[in-house]
Amino acid sequence: MHDELDLKDFSGRTPLFPLSGVVMFPHVVVPLHIFEPRYRRMTEDALDGDRLITMVRLLGDGSPRPPIEGVGCLGRIIHHERLADGRFNILLLGRSRVRLLRETTDDLPYRSAEVEVLEDVPASASEEQARAGLVEHLRRMVGAAPELLELLDRAESLGALVDVMAHALAAAADWKQRLLEETSVEARVQALHQWLRELPARRTFPPPFSDN
Repeated sequence: MHDELDLKDFSGRTPLFPLSGVVMFPHVVVPLHIFEPRYRRMTEDALDGDRLITMVRLLGDGSPRPPIEGVGCLGRIIHHERLADGRFNILLLGRSRVRLLRETTDDLPYRSAEVEVLEDVPASASEEQARAGLVEHLRRMVGAAPELLELLDRAESLGALVDVMAHALAAAADWKQRLLEETSVEARVQALHQWLRELPARRTFPPPFSDN
């Protein structure tokens, strides 16, 4: 897995995969079904290259090139299944926050951009204490399935734990986008505590899956 996370050879140019209402975080794995022809081409090109794609939230207005957020999540394809009709099922591992510097004008059916990798600013307080406090707050306020608690326990750092929690919580996309844009781990920890404090009532988490 360490090799999958290595970005030392990243060129700074990446395909963009805009999705409405979706905010992806580093350290999480997202399953994606790729069916539009332009994104099939994007996936083909990524698999032939560095396997990197940037997920970015679409602010769509119906125009041919709708606006997107200025910060997204660079992800690496860690598994893919090519279907007989040209569609793909892929698993995308969130690798790093990135700031879009400028969109490129390559003659491609999908959008791409030059990006800047954003590094976390570590918390000044004890990571062990902060981790324990967050997990306990989550357990107390919303409950948590054993599988989630095990996943949080395996998080490699406080920053990773916060990102996994932020991805999993049933929070608004605007709130998640603000956390994605925040490089200070300490500020993200505080934002999560605040979100948990503002819950109207205790509820089971994660919620049951939809029949859809």
